[in-house]
Amino acid sequence: MRAYLTLVDRVRSFLRNAAIPDLPKEVRSDFVMASASTVQKHGRWLFVGLLLTCPFAALATPEAAGPWVRWGLPGLMALYCLFGLSKLFRELDFARKPWRAERFILESWASSVIGALICTGWAIASWLSADAASERLHFPVILVMGSLATAYCMASIRAAAATHLVIDIGAISILLVLTGSSFDIAAAVSLGVAGLFQWRMINAHHRQVVELLLLKRESQTLALTDPLTGLLNRRALLDLASELRSHEGASRLILIDIDRFKLINDAHGHDCGDSVLQRVAHLIADAHASAARLGGEEFALLGPVDALPAGTAIQLLSAIREAAMPHGGRVTVSIGVAEGTLEDDGAWRALYHHADTALYAAKRQGRDRIVHTRDLAPGDLPSDACTLPQQSLPERKVA
Repeated sequence: MRAYLTLVDRVRSFLRNAAIPDLPKEVRSDFVMASASTVQKHGRWLFVGLLLTCPFAALATPEAAGPWVRWGLPGLMALYCLFGLSKLFRELDFARKPWRAERFILESWASSVIGALICTGWAIASWLSADAASERLHFPVILVMGSLATAYCMASIRAAAATHLVIDIGAISILLVLTGSSFDIAAAVSLGVAGLFQWRMINAHHRQVVELLLLKRESQTLALTDPLTGLLNRRALLDLASELRSHEGASRLILIDIDRFKLINDAHGHDCGDSVLQRVAHLIADAHASAARLGGEEFALLGPVDALPAGTAIQLLSAIREAAMPHGGRVTVSIGVAEGTLEDDGAWRALYHHADTALYAAKRQGRDRIVHTRDLAPGDLPSDACTLPQQSLPERKVA
């Protein structure tokens, strides 16, 4: 039993790797979801087209082929198309459930093989039963036209497209070559060239999609990353705050500001100042993955309270104070800490304003220290979030 399960796992792994080839890790999930969505959209039109051709295929089939070939196979294809349409018009929601995309790709590959076998079986049986050579050639042409259209629709799944081309074009080309007729052999060669050209276009399409996804990911990274430090930028912090709306507990915001940073720039130049910012950013990034640079010498950490302990601020204060800096001097920071829920824009503005108030309280108290909102007198906290009018949370995107 164990050997059987091992074999099944190996087969599944082989099919998965064939259907979803090696891709850059950062775009694999995007590629799978894009491929599944494309096949779903194109597959609907493909099934509608195949369904409409079924009665014409039945009428075109020679009577000598028998009732099964003339009516049975076209009828079977019609049922196959109706079943496929019922599947493709379901709401699969790949964006929220990416695992469905991978399963859909494998199912689409299996489904395309079934369709290819039905079409090829009909074309070969009709070809064998045709009386005149001129009539016989119609069936390979019909089959290849359908095969090329199907391969185009399945281009996002290269293994499925290749399987379709081999089953449809390969089988009928072999039959044409075996007739010995120079005209049939020429037709077989033409079909093979068309199939190879289609395969080349499918590969080119695959490369273009991967390149576009990589470019899109790079653009997204640049849009959400501070170019000097490599940390998240303010926009990315707002996106993170939007995602935390679904978190039931409180979130913690830690604001960090380098003390007297202007003096470093004035004394050592902006290049050295940038190096100091990068060094501090590196220390902050080591403390938590959600590190962001808000601008200038101000940084932030944001996360659920259970994932971002309050002790992180203490560790940062000490680590930055003791770290060697590019200008040869010591750098200290002032830190403000606040907690709150993030159910809407107002809650985010309130949390930010509270942490900002605590930060500037640390500045007033002598710098190089941490102030938590609970350390402030009730009158020191703002009664409402009157700052950051341009920093509303973005609409939460479904992952």
